[in-house]
Amino acid sequence: MQTPASDLTKSESAESGLPPDLNLPEVALQKSHLAEGVSLAELLVLTGLAVNRDAARKLITLGETSIDDRPIDNAMERVRLSDGAIRIAAGAAQVLLRAV
Repeated sequence: MQTPASDLTKSESAESGLPPDLNLPEVALQKSHLAEGVSLAELLVLTGLAVNRDAARKLITLGETSIDDRPIDNAMERVRLSDGAIRIAAGAAQVLLRAV
């Protein structure tokens, strides 16, 4: 069974050993917004990985999305992040999301 994205914490993501030479585009979102939780579909749009929620849902349905290399297949999955960063992938594109 997959670990829900909402269960990701700083200790499992930013400190889990993302290679320091990993040169990904970074996106920063407000801690207050991320602490409340954002649906994966909305997050893909906010980070620029999808042009709209319909495109985001299609990527998710096709199994093209992951958070820190963990496949996520639920568009309504709530992603929470209060500190640190997580790597979000959609198709071949990836970004590093930071809470600021």
